[in-house]
Amino acid sequence: MMTHPKFLLQTVLALSLSALLLGCGKNGDAQAQQPQKTATVQPTSTPASTVNATAATPAVATLGQVSVSQEELKQFLLVLPAAQREAMRNDRVVLEQWLRSRLAEKAVVQQAKTQEWDKRSEIHHAIEEAQNQVILRSYLQSVSEPAADYPSEQDLQTAYQANQDQFQLPAMYRLSQIFLSVPDKDEQALAQAKKRADAWVKQMREGKAEFAALAKENSDEKVSAERGGDNGFLPVSQLVPAMRSIVSRLEPGQISDPIVQADGLHILKVTDIRPASVRALDEVKPALRDALRRQRQQEATQAYVAAMLDADTVAVDGKVLSQLLQQTQEP
Repeated sequence: MMTHPKFLLQTVLALSLSALLLGCGKNGDAQAQQPQKTATVQPTSTPASTVNATAATPAVATLGQVSVSQEELKQFLLVLPAAQREAMRNDRVVLEQWLRSRLAEKAVVQQAKTQEWDKRSEIHHAIEEAQNQVILRSYLQSVSEPAADYPSEQDLQTAYQANQDQFQLPAMYRLSQIFLSVPDKDEQALAQAKKRADAWVKQMREGKAEFAALAKENSDEKVSAERGGDNGFLPVSQLVPAMRSIVSRLEPGQISDPIVQADGLHILKVTDIRPASVRALDEVKPALRDALRRQRQQEATQAYVAAMLDADTVAVDGKVLSQLLQQTQEP
């Protein structure tokens, strides 16, 4: 469903089911992906017949001695959300831009390694620390994984009942509009548009004109005009502030007075209203299950680390600590 940006807010307030429960944030970062083995490809000046025949998959793109293999590209696409993956499939330009960027990264790393940049002490330390973080996250995930049967149906029902406010659906208004574009600060054009709009509103309220027909013939927002002004169902939160109170007071079939905005005049009609409601348990169950498992895993991780700290006495040498802090003070 397409909506007109001239009278909708640019930011859409969408409910994220994966974050419905307070304190159920995702436990840590996603596991780091293991680097993919890429096909070894000869420089582009080398005939194709000399390309390494032992490569697992042919290269999709090459830059000198570096390449992106089919397998590497496949893994990249698989970790994308479905919508982004589909967009990549439909827009080759974007995908080729990613390939170019990936090749550039590999070429820079290769050049740095030829200069033994990876052997510098600070780089070695950073690599070791990054490796330790991957090990830490992976290990903690393994020891804190909830049981396969958690949460139970009773756990889900209890969490659902305790968090009803998180599953609220706002009232939805099916809106139609007639939009008359007016140049900014053109008082004469605004007055003329206002006169036309007032006449239309009067005719429609008296039953002498149809909203859809006027929208098709006169609305400057052509996408909705083709549908007789219809913009589908929207919550008032997606409307610009000046229209929210107006729309919330309209009953189905009622038409607003002309509303003056910076871009022109709007006439709105509410054709249907869906009252506020609560999402059914079956609808939110998959996201609720994921949220509860993440929460359980986070609690298990914290308990595991706390138990490890309690198992041994932690000793802090205050004197050494003070000396170190003194050494690292800003001059």
